[in-house]
Amino acid sequence: MKFLLFFTLLTLLVVSLHAAETTTFPSCALECNTALFSGCSLTSNTTCFCESDTRPTALLNCVESKCTTKEYFTTRRLYEQKCDITPLQGPSLVQGGTMVPLVLATFFFVARMIAKSSGLAGGWGWDDYTIIVSFVLGIAIFVLNIYMVKFGFGRNIWDVPFDDITMFYKCFQGLAVMYKIQISLAKISVCLFMLRIFQARKFRYMSYALMGLNAATGITWACVDSFRCLPTYLTWTGWMNEEQGKCIDFITSILINCLVNIFLDSILIVMPVYEVIKLQLPLKKKLTVALMFVVGSVLTIIAIIRVVVFWNNRWGANQTLGLYPLIRWSVIETQISVLCACLPAFRALIGRWFPALLGGSKGRTYPSNTEEYTRQTDGNSKINKSVTYSVNYAARSDTNSEVELVDMDAKYAR
Repeated sequence: MKFLLFFTLLTLLVVSLHAAETTTFPSCALECNTALFSGCSLTSNTTCFCESDTRPTALLNCVESKCTTKEYFTTRRLYEQKCDITPLQGPSLVQGGTMVPLVLATFFFVARMIAKSSGLAGGWGWDDYTIIVSFVLGIAIFVLNIYMVKFGFGRNIWDVPFDDITMFYKCFQGLAVMYKIQISLAKISVCLFMLRIFQARKFRYMSYALMGLNAATGITWACVDSFRCLPTYLTWTGWMNEEQGKCIDFITSILINCLVNIFLDSILIVMPVYEVIKLQLPLKKKLTVALMFVVGSVLTIIAIIRVVVFWNNRWGANQTLGLYPLIRWSVIETQISVLCACLPAFRALIGRWFPALLGGSKGRTYPSNTEEYTRQTDGNSKINKSVTYSVNYAARSDTNSEVELVDMDAKYAR
């Protein structure tokens, strides 16, 4: 009992000390307040101080330059509480903007798995295995985004508990690495699919080169994100600025990666569309197939939006809020990449179940696909010759509707 009582009192003491630390201005902040202001200060006349346009800014600038990062965040939070500034509310854990793309990507992914299991769309291949891994990574990225919101994502960093800030950066580190790999795998899957349907030598060389570039991009930037700080743990503890180390300019790294992805996306769209245009197909079917690949331009549009949003919201110390638009569009992009890669298989599934939607028709049935007749070589002959033919009613091409006759009784051939 004595131990339990002692433990309870110790816990209450720690909690009270923690509360005192979080509700009291740091000493360096009070020094800035005394040095800058006399009567109209944060401690002596709160109303006068809060109504001023310049005094809060001057105080925070002084604290930022003379205090630690944690002390600056504490001062900023307490100042807003003193001046009755409502804290910025973070987003909900699950949002429609990221949930809808996930549902659509899952739908098309499942449709692709059904099509492949049914022997449609060329059967199983490496393009399917890569998109499976890409889909799993996309789910993991979506879940990590939820955890980031739980740890303060979308809120002002000074309103987030210090331990949660560290967890936020750990989640961000994992998400950044997986994003680079996931996007590259989705594009490699599309390249592998194109190799299965286009046989032109130049096109195949370009596809292999494009796969190599996407693989190199994914691996390179995954390594850059993993080791952007030395020692590496500064990636999630460096926000405190309490330890020495080196980190690359992350803003420049993200910008270069975005531009490289847009360039590769553009090539990935142009290549198959150009090949489809050269095919000897009816115009309607040619447009249908080309449109399927052009839909991939949605991914390029999202990548461009991501760059613009990122550039307009380049972050400073308030990274829990500044990173929010970039990560939100990154999560959307990962789901759309899976959706676009699964469209061809979905088209094959629709062609099997609902052929009329693609301009086709169900197979015609006939009472018999063989015809047999008997002819005599001349009027006085008693020898009859019976010849059996198989009639192939399926057209050999879209433009040739001739009926092909195949001699099934070769022993009578002359």
